[in-house]
Amino acid sequence: MKPRTKLEKLVTELSGKLPAITKEQEDWGKEHVFDHLAYKCKDELWCSECGKMWVDASNSELGITVLGDKTECPYCHHRLDVKVSRKQKDHEGGYMSILQVKGGFQVIRHIYCMRSTYKETHPVHYDFTEMVQEWISEDGKRTIIARPMNMGGNGWIYGAPLSIKSEYGSSCWNYRGDIYAIWGELYPKKELLSELKKRGLNRRFPDVNPSKLIRDLLKGSNDAELCLKTGQISMLKHMYKTGFSQLRYKPSFNICNRNHYIIKDASMWEDYMSLLSYFGKDLRNAHYVCPKNLKVEHDSLLEKKKICEAKLRQERDRIAAIRRREKLMKDIASFYERMKKFFGMKITDGNIVICPLESVTQFYQEGKVMHHCVYSNGYYKRPDCLILSAKDIDGKRIETIEVNLKTLDIVQSRAVCNGVSEYHNQIIKLVKKNMNLIRQKMTA
Repeated sequence: MKPRTKLEKLVTELSGKLPAITKEQEDWGKEHVFDHLAYKCKDELWCSECGKMWVDASNSELGITVLGDKTECPYCHHRLDVKVSRKQKDHEGGYMSILQVKGGFQVIRHIYCMRSTYKETHPVHYDFTEMVQEWISEDGKRTIIARPMNMGGNGWIYGAPLSIKSEYGSSCWNYRGDIYAIWGELYPKKELLSELKKRGLNRRFPDVNPSKLIRDLLKGSNDAELCLKTGQISMLKHMYKTGFSQLRYKPSFNICNRNHYIIKDASMWEDYMSLLSYFGKDLRNAHYVCPKNLKVEHDSLLEKKKICEAKLRQERDRIAAIRRREKLMKDIASFYERMKKFFGMKITDGNIVICPLESVTQFYQEGKVMHHCVYSNGYYKRPDCLILSAKDIDGKRIETIEVNLKTLDIVQSRAVCNGVSEYHNQIIKLVKKNMNLIRQKMTA
């Protein structure tokens, strides 16, 4: 879009005065942006740097040897990683970022580097195209100059010119986050604003997203500046990887700095701090906060925590078992009070004997033998439910019958595995015929 504000017009004017990408920068990008591979198929290898092919040492007149997973191209003398592949061409792309200062702005130029290599057929082709320029003022405000993207937001339109863009891209792909804060290979010759140097940033740039770090420092991020000036680079990286803009245990972190203790594994150190907090240790005591062997102390506390939590689980299980026992006793007492009037009742026609289940133990036995849910679903807890067991004259269980005491209807009668026995109709008729006996027991 066209520049509208004074800032956008100034940035557009300064952008036109930036120098072109130099041959030195391109040569550095060729070495550091791309992978250096030798593609191997059977006894033939070819170089991704020059496209030349040669034969493995076992059949080669050149006498070139492959050492493990590394080799050297006999033509361009690049040190290459060997990769088994049948591919005949290689197209690889990546970003190179260049830090420059122009007109009081910190400029981050993102160059898309492309390499096309063909096995023995075409010369290697390199292309370096500037895609994005981030112009960051001393107050941390950013202005973007970039090439447009296609409608899907997944590729650049290479032929279009650089122009002013909204800071986070258009809304159709805004869910992807800050698409212009590209994290490419950082060119080592850096120009930095004096304000950034005051805040601890120097040529030894930490391995974090340069755009986010520079903006945070210029906006006054004290924690990022503190990490830089105290050499706590691991903590700085951890902050940016986890998305935290502030230190989580800053008082403890300050104690580390006062004791000249460098945190080498920030993720493990934070986990260690949470373990110290779990055990109620003093997080402002250098004895705990600055361990001589972080991994040993971390693992030791972790094992103690596992033991403590196992004991807590055991105690919770014990209490839960007691509560289940108490509840079961109450259920048994309630069942006995409701059903004692039916105890001793017997319905028979000479071949089949039907009796009520008179204890929770009998419910368990009935469910286990008949393979149904009369016990596991707690039918003994149901206040208006009378459970009868039908057996033959030899005492073998045939079916389990549920009678609703409110309606005096047979709800269900189930044989083994909730099936139906050959005596099903006979049992139903027998229970219905004796429903008055059940009614008498209820009113007795």
